[in-house]
Amino acid sequence: MKARLLALLLGAATLAAPVCSGAASISASFHQLTGNQWSADFVVTGDGAPPVIGDFTLYFPETSFAALSLGASPAGWDSLIVQPDAALHSPGFFDSLALGPGIANGASVGGFQVKFSFLGAGSPPPLRFDINDANFHPVYSGLTTTVAAVPEPETALLVLVGLGALAGRLMRQHRQQFHSGRTA
Repeated sequence: MKARLLALLLGAATLAAPVCSGAASISASFHQLTGNQWSADFVVTGDGAPPVIGDFTLYFPETSFAALSLGASPAGWDSLIVQPDAALHSPGFFDSLALGPGIANGASVGGFQVKFSFLGAGSPPPLRFDINDANFHPVYSGLTTTVAAVPEPETALLVLVGLGALAGRLMRQHRQQFHSGRTA
């Protein structure tokens, strides 16, 4: 009976405990390059937990990712890549350390890019990440949020050229129908 009462009290205390309103987040925008070659652009946002982000790690599961390479890292950040190893059942990772003050609450930093081979079907899934303290111990963990990829300028230009050609063809057909109706 005492154990049951203790469990109920602990459950009530857990429900009454304040919920952290902010948490660090990392958004990912995936872009298919060719075949199974992809790139991912990441934006890291500080939102109070922890107060400043000075180091983070993104994990790439060994069953879905291979051939990781650093695409870009913003100024003031030291980034490194470690390859996934299926034989050791070890994910690969991308780690980045702020060389300066880091990312404060409410601030965002983009420009982190990783290129990789995606071994799965469809699009890459959300990735697990850790926000690390000054001793490189995780203080917060989460999953990336996926942002819809914006088409490359070349793709948008091709779409516009195609729509222009289609509009021109429709206008020619309309003129031909108009002129053939006037001469009859």
